Amino acid sequence: RRSSKTESSKNSITLKQTLLSLMLCNNVSPIYDDDERKLQASSPDEVALVNFAETLGFLMESRTPDKVVLKLPNHSTETWSILENFPFTSESKRMGIIIRNDATNQILFLLKGADSIMVDRIDTVGRMYVEEEAEKLSKEGLRTLVFTAKKLSPEDYAAFKQRMAFAAQNLKTRDREEKKCVENIEGGMNLLAVTGVEDLLQEDIKSSILTLRNAGIKVWMLTGDKLETAKCIAISTGFKSNEQKFYELNSTRASEIAQQLTDFRSEDTLLVSGPVLEVIFSSSSLTEQFFFRARDCVSVVLCRCAPKQKAEVTMALKSQLGKVVCGIGDGGNDVGMIQCANVGIGIEGKEGLQAALASDFSVRKFNQIVRLILWHGRLSYVRTSLMTNFVLHRGLVISVIQVLFMTLFYYATIYIFNGYLTLCYSTVFTCLPVFALILDQDIPMKQAFNYPELYQLVQEGQHISIEEFLSWLWKSIFQGSVIIMLSLYFLENTLTEFVTITFTALIFLEYLNILTSIRTWHRYMVYSICLSIVIYLFCLLFLQEMFYFSSLSLETTTKIFVITYAAWFPFQVVQTIRRTW
Repeated sequence: RRSSKTESSKNSITLKQTLLSLMLCNNVSPIYDDDERKLQASSPDEVALVNFAETLGFLMESRTPDKVVLKLPNHSTETWSILENFPFTSESKRMGIIIRNDATNQILFLLKGADSIMVDRIDTVGRMYVEEEAEKLSKEGLRTLVFTAKKLSPEDYAAFKQRMAFAAQNLKTRDREEKKCVENIEGGMNLLAVTGVEDLLQEDIKSSILTLRNAGIKVWMLTGDKLETAKCIAISTGFKSNEQKFYELNSTRASEIAQQLTDFRSEDTLLVSGPVLEVIFSSSSLTEQFFFRARDCVSVVLCRCAPKQKAEVTMALKSQLGKVVCGIGDGGNDVGMIQCANVGIGIEGKEGLQAALASDFSVRKFNQIVRLILWHGRLSYVRTSLMTNFVLHRGLVISVIQVLFMTLFYYATIYIFNGYLTLCYSTVFTCLPVFALILDQDIPMKQAFNYPELYQLVQEGQHISIEEFLSWLWKSIFQGSVIIMLSLYFLENTLTEFVTITFTALIFLEYLNILTSIRTWHRYMVYSICLSIVIYLFCLLFLQEMFYFSSLSLETTTKIFVITYAAWFPFQVVQTIRRTW
């Protein structure tokens, strides 16, 4: 009976220390907004653990850099002074804090971290328990943390402070020596608990990944979670299909990794952990082989990745494979990857705003990335391509007219159009219709989502390519040649009539080219074209002396119509045939 009471007392003390560790070993602070209490922290996992402890009767009343005030289940209050704080880093993968109870002067050293790091800081029995429980929790898709504690006497803490002060004296070796001091005090920790926090998946993430893949986009998953957790996430998100198998690179020898890559089938899901990835990056030939094999994979999962490794993978995808990389993340650990990518997308969430602030684009949910890429991204590319081609054509066609005019008149350096016409051609008469093309939509939004394969046309560069450039070059040469030749053929009277016919045909030819290229009409397109026509007719009728225009007659109008139609119609026939077939 006495043994049973002793064991129960020990369990009670351990449970209290565990809950105290959940409440104290973190950077959570309570804040009050309009009398509403909220918990604020850089990690949502810490908030979740504190919320769990508060459901059992504990309450964090206040927190400052020096003190934490807790309310216990028996309604008493404890104040703990923060003596030392060792924040979590991606390199150490653990966090420690030394605290002192102001009432009892008891000093505790609390330490939490990843199980792979903490197993070396506890005894053998605790190590076996941690490995077993962490594996179970990881298979359920939970993110694990190991909590430990150790009592420090005032003498032990004073000695630690003295060693830290001595280590800080040398500026060159200060970081290394301070790290050694902390590691020395971390020995012989007492295991308190192994926690598991579920990272809930956002809605429609499975369908979003499938849609992106159907669009021809390769999707890789880089995570800092354990291998088993990464497997669960890959399955639950649809990243790995039921027909696929995991192929794990589980060796840390370069020769064995090379052989495993040779035996790998691209149909399987390639699974690589952080230590293996470190070996791969240590050899240039192995790095090249890895990315060459991973390029053809349907799915690639990189687990236990440090933020630096995420950035290195992103840079290697750009340099080794020459790919355009989009980095997507929601936490501070993803900032390096986002900034190294060609395009960075940050997801605003409980992980904070670090990723969103460091990114090029920010979204609130993962499924919004589909709309961002397949609709806004594709549409922006198509619109920019069309407007670029028109700007190129607009400059080339007037250049062709000028070159042919000089050639036909024995290479005399005579300008066919005066300075006013040349200036107004691109800035007044054709500016609004060309730039109104940015409002054009080649397909409806719903169709872009129902047929994500259309995005592959963007990846293949069909809208901006050598073939497309040559097509517009030939169009410019042909239309410019037709305008100048037919204008000279109809030349009967003065040069001013020739200029009027040539320039007016050129202007209305550009309007026709724009009208026949528009696929979805918008009211601003109509306004811009109508306004441009009104401005040009006003100049043609009322500013004849300024622009050296002749008076319009029925004969002149007929000549303009014939020239414009002859230059425009053949390409309209070809364009109609191309769209039909």
